[in-house]
Amino acid sequence: MEKERTILIVASGFELPDIEHASLAGKSVRLVNAAPAADLTSLCRRNRAELIIVGLSENQSPSFFHRDDLPLDIPICCLGIRNAAASAFPGIVSCFQEPLSTRNFLDHLEFLLNIKKCHDEIRLKDAEIKELADKFEQQQQSIELHSEFLDIVALRDGLTGLYNRRHLHTLLPKKLEKCTVKGSELSMLILNIDYFYELNKSAGTSFCDFVLNDFAARLTAANQPHDTCFRFSGETFIALLEDTTLARAVSRAESLQENLRHQPFKRSNEQRTITVSIGIVSLTDHQPESPEEFVSMAERALFSAKADGRNRIAVFRGTDAGGTETTRHNLNFLKETLARILARTRTSSLDSLQLLASNIGGNNNRGHIENVRSYVELLGQQMNLPESTIETFRNAVALHTSIRFLLHNEMISKRELFTDDDREIMSDFPFKIAEVTEMFDYFANERAILLYHGERYDGSGYPDGLRGEEIPLGARIFTLVDALAAMNEDRPYRSRLEPERVAAELVEGAGRQFDPTLVIQMLELIKTNHLLELSDEHIDRSISTINESMVNRTT
Repeated sequence: MEKERTILIVASGFELPDIEHASLAGKSVRLVNAAPAADLTSLCRRNRAELIIVGLSENQSPSFFHRDDLPLDIPICCLGIRNAAASAFPGIVSCFQEPLSTRNFLDHLEFLLNIKKCHDEIRLKDAEIKELADKFEQQQQSIELHSEFLDIVALRDGLTGLYNRRHLHTLLPKKLEKCTVKGSELSMLILNIDYFYELNKSAGTSFCDFVLNDFAARLTAANQPHDTCFRFSGETFIALLEDTTLARAVSRAESLQENLRHQPFKRSNEQRTITVSIGIVSLTDHQPESPEEFVSMAERALFSAKADGRNRIAVFRGTDAGGTETTRHNLNFLKETLARILARTRTSSLDSLQLLASNIGGNNNRGHIENVRSYVELLGQQMNLPESTIETFRNAVALHTSIRFLLHNEMISKRELFTDDDREIMSDFPFKIAEVTEMFDYFANERAILLYHGERYDGSGYPDGLRGEEIPLGARIFTLVDALAAMNEDRPYRSRLEPERVAAELVEGAGRQFDPTLVIQMLELIKTNHLLELSDEHIDRSISTINESMVNRTT
């Protein structure tokens, strides 16, 4: 059905063509009459008029086109009005003075209506173009903001929010050039958190991230607004101090160390006191030839602070200063650094081996390692053994259990007891472990323990039939705690032993399989730490039985 079109007629004192006749029939045209004084814009909007036909008397027409209520977007067909009267009106106006036939008049109306339709389409397209332009502008602004954000992210460290090493390499040449031209001072602090690797091992990654973030905040707070702080790498930071002399830079470093000394890093129930070593270099005093040399000088000063014992402040001294003393400090620090690298390599190897074994042994492997290591630590501490010795025992536990699962998982997982053939295969296991660990020189101490863990105190063990204290202490300890952990765990071929049975096995094995002195100390640990659900009287009786047996053997 054709859409109805509305024409507004404004006439007064002028005879319009006979447009009421049947010539409009079928054209879906609706005619609305309006008085000359009416608000034409409102009428057009209310009736959705698409055309205005105006027929006014001679004295009315001159002022008609100066009205404020004429719509600019609707064509006006003027009959009997001169063009001059409408020439100042910016809208669409068609003026006719000659008499028009009804047919010509209607054709002209159709023409004007088509103009209105085109005008509406153009206006609609203009609106769409404007909408697209607005969206494009918004997208451009979004892209610019996103680009600015990416620039900020690219220059910032994700954890601490400080500038990163990349930005240091960009900014430092500019600052050096600026200060050189102005003749002003620029000092650099390079700060490294002491024993951070050890902190990570003992407190965990989450707490170390907290320390790094909090330290960055303290470093920023300790500096002036025109100073710039960077996270250089890992636990190392750099602060560029403009207009700061060497003496003032030292004072700032001392203030920061004082802050760390009196304000430990605390999160929930975890609290640690952290120290830093600081190297300092000055543009005026040390006159670096390039940004790279400026950083290198600071790093060498930091190297000296570390060599002096950490938690120190060192000013760059140059290659000719310090002599033998500097060489000695550097050598000590180099040895410590290499020792830390070796420790990290050892830890990395163990972690990789345990991960590989955990995929095979699953919870059995992890649980056994945790139990044995716990017993080793308790026994080692009770015997006042050095931490390094206890660490060797812990490593031996991880190596033994992981390699055993990797080589003999099917045999260990059997639900039946070992056959003679199985025992023969397992008797060769110490040599297999020794062969594997020989690939890593840094497992030499652990290898000695693992090679002799199959020896028995009475000399009936393997591989060499060693007796009593001929067996290395580490091997004797390992044999005892490994057996205790095995008895206190579920096995594929049996459930864990009852506590009374475990105590009986330890008593029976004392002097045969196990070192009786170590068994007594282990029983005392079980009593003190409630490792097994045994009464103190039961444990005391077990210890007395072992003591009596030892006395009988000596007599």
